[in-house]
Amino acid sequence: MLYPKEKYLESEEFPFAAFPYPTLPERVMNPHTHDFIELVYVADGFGEHLYKGHSYPISKGDIFVIPPDVEHDYRVIGTAPLKVYNILFISSFLEAELQALSKVSSFMNFFYVEPFLRQKADFESHLKLSLPEAQEVQLRLERIIEEFDHKALGYRISIKALLIELLVWLSRCYEERLVQTWFRPEHSGIRELCAFLELHYAEPFQLEEICQMCGMSKTSFTHKFKQTIGKTFTEYRNEVRIQASLKWLRETDEPVIRVAERVGVGDVSYYNKLFKQQIGMPPREFRHKYRSGNPRAAAPY
Repeated sequence: MLYPKEKYLESEEFPFAAFPYPTLPERVMNPHTHDFIELVYVADGFGEHLYKGHSYPISKGDIFVIPPDVEHDYRVIGTAPLKVYNILFISSFLEAELQALSKVSSFMNFFYVEPFLRQKADFESHLKLSLPEAQEVQLRLERIIEEFDHKALGYRISIKALLIELLVWLSRCYEERLVQTWFRPEHSGIRELCAFLELHYAEPFQLEEICQMCGMSKTSFTHKFKQTIGKTFTEYRNEVRIQASLKWLRETDEPVIRVAERVGVGDVSYYNKLFKQQIGMPPREFRHKYRSGNPRAAAPY
């Protein structure tokens, strides 16, 4: 299905739209393309992004760009809505500004490279915001949406200025991910650790080993990790492990205890507890409801 710009953008003279969009668990799946650019920020919830025939996990803090003519859609994981912010526009909307920004490599990398590569070697091409960055980007998006909703005098000029400022700010965030000699190396190390955990979530690393990997004391590490990521190391690793287990539940017949072991949780009771906390239902119910080949799985969750 094609979502045309004539239906979703304000007008031919001002080809732009901005709004928050809660994707509900009951929403019928609708893979689609569009003839405009879509900037998406995930403000809350868990889900999967279906992009070019592949499925990628998304959660709070993910921000990415979907170019025109690419089929995609979302699934909600759990019982809570997946809350996203959408900014829609066509390239000519900021033609001169985009041409200037295209000379900045970090902008080009963020703006045109598929961001969900955290399971591959070049995982850094996605943009996962830290807690302070997520708070900042949400404030910026809400200002843009407020201007678009109220349409006060000069709102079009204001929206363009705010959008350009947002894109420049995001390109700087992306560039910081690429700079190895950052002024706050401990924060860079923690982000690299998170990417490492997304690849090696099943490994039984102890907290002391992790602290050594980052070159920090346990006290310093726990403080910096919570400050940078917005949750404790254990909370983050448990979230990654539960997200990784969804694929095994949907696509295999392996017992839940074996799935738990595959993602690094040796105690199946603890795994069941974590799963229900994050997803809102036990793993067996999730498997029955959403496993591959189940007709009910055609609806996003």
